[in-house]
Amino acid sequence: MKRSLTAREWMLLGLLGLIALASSYVMLFYMPVTARRDSAKEETELCRLQMEAAQVRLEEKRRMERELEALFAQEEPPLGLAPYDNVQAVMFELNTILSQTQEYSLSFGTVDTEQSIVRRSISLNFTCGSYEDAKAVLQQLHDSDYRCMLDNIAVSMGQTASDLVTVSGTIVFFEYQAQG
Repeated sequence: MKRSLTAREWMLLGLLGLIALASSYVMLFYMPVTARRDSAKEETELCRLQMEAAQVRLEEKRRMERELEALFAQEEPPLGLAPYDNVQAVMFELNTILSQTQEYSLSFGTVDTEQSIVRRSISLNFTCGSYEDAKAVLQQLHDSDYRCMLDNIAVSMGQTASDLVTVSGTIVFFEYQAQG
């Protein structure tokens, strides 16, 4: 015997159908569209960031080109890097500058040749009769014809004006090594 459904059961079946219909809409249409929209937003933001980075690089390149033009427009051309294995010329330069001191000693460190810019590190100690003489020697080292950097400079002065001034530190000469 068949029994007919009550009004309450029909309402529950209708509610179940509406829930099934709403769930199907969310699962089959709303969620995929939302995921594609979010993915498109992320991709748009990534493209915007990449475009901003490219604009910054372009502006930096233009600034560097302007600096190079101004640098080469000067009367004196800029100093270049000496070719690799320039140790004899560096020694001659150091001897010429340090011959003004009363006493000096040099200690050669390892040469960093891992990249195209070679770093030749030299520890130096020298004594001069006055602070002004020591300052002049350091200035000549800094203004050398060969690219260099003075590092860890320590100046020790005597107790009286007639005492010697001792300077110690490191000077790093830079050379160019072509990658082959």
